[in-house]
Amino acid sequence: MNFRFNRELYSKTALLKAAYNYSDRAFLHLDADDRYFYVDLEMKSGNDTITEKAFANEMLAQSVRHEVYLQTKNIRELMLARAMATTVVEEKGQEEAQNLSKDEYKEDEILKDWFSE
Repeated sequence: MNFRFNRELYSKTALLKAAYNYSDRAFLHLDADDRYFYVDLEMKSGNDTITEKAFANEMLAQSVRHEVYLQTKNIRELMLARAMATTVVEEKGQEEAQNLSKDEYKEDEILKDWFSE
């Protein structure tokens, strides 16, 4: 079966993700020219046929997912940065421990076997 999709409507990312979602059921070959993406698929034995409408729906779903990803990228990066920044906050007492010299640590505390307890 051969399908074609307009490159102005769908992104390469959407095509690749849609094709990947069907790779367990079919062998896929992807191609493109200036105006269209081409999908040639051959069903693997024992699997139901993938229709052009089903593949088009998957392309649409992947296009929307990619668009949402692009639109929310900055907020996700800010949330991750904020989450990571809160892990850098030092608790009371840690500052004092950092100021101690190496000689002030007791060898028994450092070399303690945690699995023997």
